[in-house]
Amino acid sequence: MSTLFLIRHGQASFGKGDYDKLSEKGVIQSRIVAGHLLATGTEFDVIYTGTMLRHRETCEEYLSELKKRGIAAPEIISTPDLNEYDSKKILTAIVPELISEDDSWKEHLDKIFTEKKSFQLLFEKVMERWITGAYADTGIPSWNDYLSWVNRSIDEILVNHGKGKKVGIFTSGGTIGAFVKRALDLSDEGALKLTWQIVNSSVTRFKCTTQSLMMATFNEHVHLEQCAEKNMITYR
Repeated sequence: MSTLFLIRHGQASFGKGDYDKLSEKGVIQSRIVAGHLLATGTEFDVIYTGTMLRHRETCEEYLSELKKRGIAAPEIISTPDLNEYDSKKILTAIVPELISEDDSWKEHLDKIFTEKKSFQLLFEKVMERWITGAYADTGIPSWNDYLSWVNRSIDEILVNHGKGKKVGIFTSGGTIGAFVKRALDLSDEGALKLTWQIVNSSVTRFKCTTQSLMMATFNEHVHLEQCAEKNMITYR
């Protein structure tokens, strides 16, 4: 049996020109979780990452800690199947439909980058519609498309590393939710709601064999609660 450690990326640059890049706080969070993993003896036999910049930058902090301690880095496998869904394309496709049905949503759209409440209300509404498929076909990948990509990566990891390995996986909240959905057989709505709770740089663990995936822990972030830095718990 193997253990999979899914590490959510540090805080990204929400509302900035390049959202995908870690914020200053995101870099600190990534450094903290890297130190925590190694302090608790977590050295990976192999590392998987998505191809997004925030995944790679979070992983790089772990690799930097390995180097400081004179520990050789394991094999690193990068795959787009572990990427987050494209929220920008989803919002662009669905928000106009919401506004055409109820123009009060325009007020939240105008404040999407300035008020957290407006962003969350609008984002949750859009995502709920996306997972049901109840929107005009604009060619954006569907929720089921997204799940198929994540499940393909899960199958690959289980087959290749499902016996006696520690596997580090640097990814995003949506992907972690898809892993949990598969392990616990959650509904689409349940998996989506779960993702709202996933903290930046948190660790979620699974046990696995070559054929099965089992939940072990969810959203561990004691490393952020215990650190000297203030206000390190973030969700975006």
